[in-house]
Amino acid sequence: MWGRLFYSWFPIRRRVVLENMRRVFEGRIDARGLQRLAQRFYGHFCRSMFDMLRMIWMTDDELRRRMRIRGAEHLRRASEANRGVLILTGHFGSWEFAPVAAILGFQQYRGRFHYIRKTLGPVLERILFGRFARAGLGVIPKHGGSDQILDALSRNDAVAFLLDQHSSPGSKNGIAVEFFGRPAGTNRSLAMIAALTEAPVVPATSYREANGMHVMEFFPAVERIRCEDPEREIYENTRRYNEVLESFVLAHPEQWFWFHRRWKDELEPRRPG
Repeated sequence: MWGRLFYSWFPIRRRVVLENMRRVFEGRIDARGLQRLAQRFYGHFCRSMFDMLRMIWMTDDELRRRMRIRGAEHLRRASEANRGVLILTGHFGSWEFAPVAAILGFQQYRGRFHYIRKTLGPVLERILFGRFARAGLGVIPKHGGSDQILDALSRNDAVAFLLDQHSSPGSKNGIAVEFFGRPAGTNRSLAMIAALTEAPVVPATSYREANGMHVMEFFPAVERIRCEDPEREIYENTRRYNEVLESFVLAHPEQWFWFHRRWKDELEPRRPG
């Protein structure tokens, strides 16, 4: 009901949402099916915003009861290399709620799990993301945080990269790589740091089940593709990361952040070599 209401009366970026869905499901879902999927997405987004607000006053026990963790053995196995762990993820499920609830089940990572994202200034950070800090989740600035990332990995901490947003290939951090068969500006930093540190890259996603339970799921580390040409290695590994993210989108298509203009430009993938 909420999804249909917001889709019809508060169509935030509805054109972007439907265009993104057409790019992904072209030839597989008709116009009516895309509309239903978009409505489900708007409903999921409303629930996610409610989760984020409710999280402010929920107790740790209440948060733990709403979260189930799967595949934790993959994270533990990756940490045995003692090179730190790079987490490959994106805006899936309730991406603000899930990390806070999940870290309560990973007490060994309290204070040792870091997210890379834009910071909003001290006042807004305290209001909107104070629960992040109280739960023991660190934030590394999206720009200028390279030294902090390397320091965290040297302590065998985990650093999460949200790799599903546009990064202009015209910048030093972007590269044009296929995403659902179309070239999309993708951040190259994860592949660069993985090559530099040889830290394992562990995919992770979150999603909400029909009963309202949230799930954080980890998967086996992505095998690194090695090339003599460093640029080609960055391209090939980033393409592999995008393939992993594609599988997460398809598993729960109503729970990805379709508002974002993932394909901002019509680009040609630049395959080095």
